[in-house]
Amino acid sequence: MAVIKWEDEVEKRLINYMNYDSTTGHEESFGEFVSEDLEQNGWNVMKQYLPNSTRFNVFATFNNSDPKNIKFLLNTHLDTVPPFIAPTQDETKIFGRGSNDAKGQLAAMVTAATIIAKTDENVARNIGLLFVVGEEVDHVGMIEANKLEILPEFLLVGEPTELKFGTIQKGAYKVRLTTTGVAGHSGYPNSGRSAIHEMIDVLADVKAFAWPKDSTYGDTTFNIGKISGGQALNAWASKCEADIFIRVTTSVKEVEEMMKNIVKDRATLEPLSFNDPVILDTPSIDCEIDQVAFNTDIPYFDNKDKVKAKYLFGGGSIKIAHSKDEFIAKSELHQCTATIIKLIHHSLRN
Repeated sequence: MAVIKWEDEVEKRLINYMNYDSTTGHEESFGEFVSEDLEQNGWNVMKQYLPNSTRFNVFATFNNSDPKNIKFLLNTHLDTVPPFIAPTQDETKIFGRGSNDAKGQLAAMVTAATIIAKTDENVARNIGLLFVVGEEVDHVGMIEANKLEILPEFLLVGEPTELKFGTIQKGAYKVRLTTTGVAGHSGYPNSGRSAIHEMIDVLADVKAFAWPKDSTYGDTTFNIGKISGGQALNAWASKCEADIFIRVTTSVKEVEEMMKNIVKDRATLEPLSFNDPVILDTPSIDCEIDQVAFNTDIPYFDNKDKVKAKYLFGGGSIKIAHSKDEFIAKSELHQCTATIIKLIHHSLRN
């Protein structure tokens, strides 16, 4: 087996990737660079363009292997949230936009695939790499990628999970509550009814409710993210709106029924968007596990329920992603790469 100093390789690859501004909507130059990187290492690249757009997904297979024979699909996203923050590093960390979300994952995947290709071409021919645009905003890249009809046996989606394999990607239920009052002079309690006061009562019950909890899949949590209403300080509010984001561990239907029972006839409910949770698989290799509360492209992959196993894994922490202090520890970047290699070999051997 060839000796490869891949630790230096993956660090250099990540720095090179991070030098490109690929904030959502501006992924083209970075996509070209990733494509060239893959092609130089023996991978055949197909650029899948979005309709009426210069943006494209990158799908790669090794050495003329048939895309229909892909058994292990590595997937993450090309785009990052704004603003662009150029990479810097010290002895132990790489800092900057995308260092963990998700160019760190992308660099680890490309490096892992390249190492496998140099040491076992037969295994490499079973690997596909799918890197998509738009994950941070509307998942348009993954939605378009479904047209490729990729059906692997195993799917690994790269996101910063602190090197733990996710047990669940929590679902999302976004809902707007609206209360209606009667305008009147606020100096006279009998002259009207405040929609804001009524909303406060409703939201107090939302906060006090015992939302579902599970030792494996985690807690159902919520955030009252936006409140608006009222006309003036000296008038009873005629209308009030509150937008709530619930991270779902059971089902959207169940959570919606709970919300209806809490609210009763005190407010109207308007669902804004929703998707059910995705139960993930835990590999049989030695690993840590945890729940994942953030959204990914997995719910938008049409064949997710047809694969033998779907995994969510990566280095770095989502808790510092999207921040000015985003970074990934070099040791985690190395370990992430090594774990991907181990998982692929283990999955395709069994």
